[in-house]
Amino acid sequence: MSPASKKVRERLLDLAWSLWTGLGVSGQIDNHHDHAIDPEPLIIFTSALGDTDPRLRDEATDWCIRYGSLVSGARLKNLLTHENDRVRAGYGELAATVAEHSSLRWPERTTRRKHRPRERPKIQAFNRASQLVLRLRGFLGVGARAEILRAFLASPGTAFSAADLAAETSYTKRNVAQALDALRLGDIVQAFPIRNQIHFRMPREREDQLREQLIPLPEVFVHWPSVLHVLTSAFETMTRFESKSHAVRAVETGALIEKLDDAIRTARLPVPHRSVRGPDFWEEFVSWLLAVTDNLAGGDAG
Repeated sequence: MSPASKKVRERLLDLAWSLWTGLGVSGQIDNHHDHAIDPEPLIIFTSALGDTDPRLRDEATDWCIRYGSLVSGARLKNLLTHENDRVRAGYGELAATVAEHSSLRWPERTTRRKHRPRERPKIQAFNRASQLVLRLRGFLGVGARAEILRAFLASPGTAFSAADLAAETSYTKRNVAQALDALRLGDIVQAFPIRNQIHFRMPREREDQLREQLIPLPEVFVHWPSVLHVLTSAFETMTRFESKSHAVRAVETGALIEKLDDAIRTARLPVPHRSVRGPDFWEEFVSWLLAVTDNLAGGDAG
């Protein structure tokens, strides 16, 4: 592994540690205390890191065993459709290990690894700003409704279609439509047409009431499914092709960025300079990935 790859790996581990610390794991890195943290993409991301940091792997597994009832199996399944076989295999092992030590039966579990759960102080309440998603689920249950309200809190005043919210929440459009109908009947959201399509908005007074109920609120909302998928794919490509020729590296990284274009924009990450062409694009790609992972690990989602 090259020095650049080692640096990226260290930053990815720092990011994972910081996000898990925000969810309540005992960690020393806590750069995302003001970010709303999303557990399902974090679980998949941690699985993709594998045995790179055994302590991180074990701490995350213990958290899942104890608090996995607040994790959505449906979201895990939907998010896994975007991942390759290696990432899915890592997740499958984690899911099987969690199932061995709990009543949880997440989808696509495979063969468990040896794991001895360790006693940790029980979290008395998810009362950190970074744990907003978990509070919403404790309040509304694990399902599309909680994620829909998170989306409204993240983008105040925004009108969403059901398709918009399906992409935002990682639930199917059918699940989202059912949840929106329940929220509309409960007078939590309002429906109105825009260009022959029904959109939904949360009235300001309802939003204020919800915010009051959920204090403390995070200052930063990140589309973690896209962010972590981009990082996983980019790091895998980097380590896979760094020993190849300049021409091969440039072709493969260029193809990857094209493939990830939508995810990069959804994640609101900077885009590598496509004006750099040919063999030099590899250096541009590496510089881009180093900068992105450095910013994200440090808590700068911008």
